[in-house]
Amino acid sequence: MKHLNSIIVIFLLWLLPQMGKAQQYTGISGLAHIPSAEMNHEGDAFIGAHFLNKHMTPDTGFLYQGEKYHTFDYYLALTPFSWIEMSYVCTERIYRKDAQGNIVNWSKDRYASVKIRPLKEGKFYPAVVIGCNDVLTSAFYEDQSNVQLYFQNWYIATTKHFEFSGNELGLTLAYRHYYRRYNAKWNGLVGGITFRPAFFPQARLMAEYTGNEFILGMDMLLWQHLRLQASLKDFKYVNAGLCLQFNLLGKKYLY
Repeated sequence: MKHLNSIIVIFLLWLLPQMGKAQQYTGISGLAHIPSAEMNHEGDAFIGAHFLNKHMTPDTGFLYQGEKYHTFDYYLALTPFSWIEMSYVCTERIYRKDAQGNIVNWSKDRYASVKIRPLKEGKFYPAVVIGCNDVLTSAFYEDQSNVQLYFQNWYIATTKHFEFSGNELGLTLAYRHYYRRYNAKWNGLVGGITFRPAFFPQARLMAEYTGNEFILGMDMLLWQHLRLQASLKDFKYVNAGLCLQFNLLGKKYLY
């Protein structure tokens, strides 16, 4: 166990310098890229930003002169009740560059996300959630051929946690479907594993399969209000973010 703890500490220290602008990039709880049936605490509110490597964004809509580019998003998220989460996300897109190639104009892709938990995790059975990104466009546009929907997808996810020696292991399996064909590489069954060490429960290690690639990552809560996340897509492409977290009901949680 001492050797395992040493390995985890080294991994945490290696990731920390790479953290920049996290929580899941949609503002909704989950892993780095895939959804999970975990939920934030009732009353939790978040404001955050996330750096998105160009390998993390859709293959259409985030190109300039035929080249994909790195970008970032920012969001507001709220868990009004223990069974529902909502967020509003803006993702920056390049609109124009000057003669020297410097970005002078950005445009924004905006969408809302919602996640609902009909079944809470029990001793012998997992939690189950259903969710959708870009849910408002789905609801108000009958003809969706002329709207962007770069991030629109719906999913159903299930998660079960197991405890041993004070550590927590989480297993997630989900089915996800993106509306646009250019995101089809992320469709179908996806899954992941999380590990929360007993000696530092504020941190969570993640390993996941998105349907197209593997991602390793970590997030943590510091000083009860600063949440950080960093991940490596295909073990080499860094995505990272941070958010401020507050509980509007005045409750305090370890993580």
